[in-house]
Amino acid sequence: MTLHADPKSPIYNYKVAAYNVSKSAVNAYTVQLAWELRDSTIKVNAVHPGHVKTDMGGAAAPMEIVDGAKSSVAMALIGGDGPNGSYTHMGKTLPW
Repeated sequence: MTLHADPKSPIYNYKVAAYNVSKSAVNAYTVQLAWELRDSTIKVNAVHPGHVKTDMGGAAAPMEIVDGAKSSVAMALIGGDGPNGSYTHMGKTLPW
């Protein structure tokens, strides 16, 4: 939401309603579910894999599939003191 609303953002002009709205819903659910499970050992986070060379990302995408998986693997391996309710890419927390 933050980056889509910022005219200076590199994704500002990427407006595909169904895709963007579905991603916003997933992000909102991440925050809600993280809150619901805050007193448990379960961590709920959203991961942005990056612009990856896939059928959707296209051949011009800057990241290989193996690199796109790194953020997901890192978050799957977080410990009990890891983040909860975050949105991350390559170890950095992104704005919602």
